[in-house]
Amino acid sequence: MARFFELDVGDAEHEQPSLVEQRLCTKLDDVTMRSDAKATDEQPRTRNIVTEAFQCYPIVHAIVSNIDLNTLDSLARSSFCIHASLLQSRRVLISSTLRCVHEAAPIDASETLRYRARAGNWFYMEDGRSYNGKSGHCARDLVGQCRRCETVICRNCAIKPPAPVTLKERHRRLCTSCTKAPLAILAKPPLDPHLSFSSEYIQRTLCKCDSEGVWLCQPCGRSIRTADGEYQRIWRWRSHYGEVLGGLGTGIGDGDRGVICGREGDCLAAKEHETQVDCDAADAKDYPVSPVWAEPSPPTTPEPTHLPSPLETLQQEERRTPSPQVRCGYERHEVEGIGGVVKKTLVKMVRVGACVPEWEDERGLNGKPLSREIRGDLRSWCGWCWRVVPGKNDK
Repeated sequence: MARFFELDVGDAEHEQPSLVEQRLCTKLDDVTMRSDAKATDEQPRTRNIVTEAFQCYPIVHAIVSNIDLNTLDSLARSSFCIHASLLQSRRVLISSTLRCVHEAAPIDASETLRYRARAGNWFYMEDGRSYNGKSGHCARDLVGQCRRCETVICRNCAIKPPAPVTLKERHRRLCTSCTKAPLAILAKPPLDPHLSFSSEYIQRTLCKCDSEGVWLCQPCGRSIRTADGEYQRIWRWRSHYGEVLGGLGTGIGDGDRGVICGREGDCLAAKEHETQVDCDAADAKDYPVSPVWAEPSPPTTPEPTHLPSPLETLQQEERRTPSPQVRCGYERHEVEGIGGVVKKTLVKMVRVGACVPEWEDERGLNGKPLSREIRGDLRSWCGWCWRVVPGKNDK
């Protein structure tokens, strides 16, 4: 049986709730607060094979030793289980991250501020005699492999990225064989030719200088702009001189007399040709002088230094047995140069890439060489990271 009461508005405002209603409201509030707290505490935890593998310390240590601090921070934020497993060995894992190869090199405090621009270049002189150390400490938050030689370097030892305007000058034209070949064959080392373009293995071998930036060490990146200028001058000269001059054939572009493939010796259609190299330059390259930090440290006790006289130095050089590599023979020839100076040349067999195709619209004063590669119509080769720049037909 139900009872209905008709109350006035004024009486309802001043009427106090009963004791039972107060207890029911209190219990309802407690249940609501507990359910909200329980829902907040129970965060979604994803468990799979990857998270279970991170419970094993040897696996975690092997992974962390190949990434830098930024990647480690991103890895810890990817999953709650991974974060909990990494947090157990936080100090050890931070000290085990990827390090630059120049981490142990000394810092030259005397020349860091005096020759800041020169000290920033690791290999200012190839022989290392005018270099006494690096300009500052190596970074640990941004470390990765050089895109060309795969040497592990930090952001302080990498080159300064070129301006975005110069990205179009990095393209090198490929020959017909390298253009028609699958992208997997042009990788180093070559991959399975049946891999698709969207495969992760193929994406790692492509040039990403325009999207991810230029990441090169000092030896690989110090001469990229010089090489770009030389390559542009080759095409500028080629556009001015054709196959016919004054009614007679010049021979330019016939056979192997054109512009060679951008992959040079690694070209798929490369052939061996005989070339002559100056022996002085070749010997200096084969026997470089060790840098200063590689020399043994002097003893603590002072010893009397004996400086050899010029006569003793000359006698030592005469008594020295010449190496069979520097003698004249089948490969080394003596050539009389300008002014009667006798020089030695080294004859080598080197691999030279095939000639690249040319088009009529690229010749003349108004021609724009490599316009198809710059637009992305044709596949090209990056002269900075030595990787393939895919074209429209590859995607």
